[in-house]
Amino acid sequence: MKTTITRSALSSIFSAVLACASIMPITPVQAQRNCNRATRPEIAGLFDRWNRSLQTGDPNLVTQNYARNAILLPTVSNQVRRNHEEIQDYFVKFLALQPVGKINYSSIRLYCGVAIDSGIYTFTTVNNGQTQEVQARYTFVYNRVGNQWLIAEHHSSAMPETITTSAK
Repeated sequence: MKTTITRSALSSIFSAVLACASIMPITPVQAQRNCNRATRPEIAGLFDRWNRSLQTGDPNLVTQNYARNAILLPTVSNQVRRNHEEIQDYFVKFLALQPVGKINYSSIRLYCGVAIDSGIYTFTTVNNGQTQEVQARYTFVYNRVGNQWLIAEHHSSAMPETITTSAK
């Protein structure tokens, strides 16, 4: 009988606490304290980290910049990459071009636990001894995972003027 009363009392207290918590709004100050915000320079540095990993030529190191459930919509492949294995496979081929990226224009937006960097970048690549520059639009969506920012989504597409069409 005593156990039933204790469980019943604890259940009532727990229900009351949940009810109070659900009707008490979180103030903006509390939300700010609980938010994993980054700074614009910190997010801009994430591109530099990613670009440096490209310079290593190691697709595994590049892939470590991406969250486990990241999506990559790459410039030089029609295949959507949905996990580390597929992302790494893309970089095995892309790194053979010895890519070096440079940001031409960047717009960084900061949210609670999420940051978005969109803009234009140029890649210098080497293919069969020929150096080529390719300009593309990009979007990196970063998500705070533990104590680090990882790429949750990366979309890159060649600029329209580099795409040939048969439209008349």
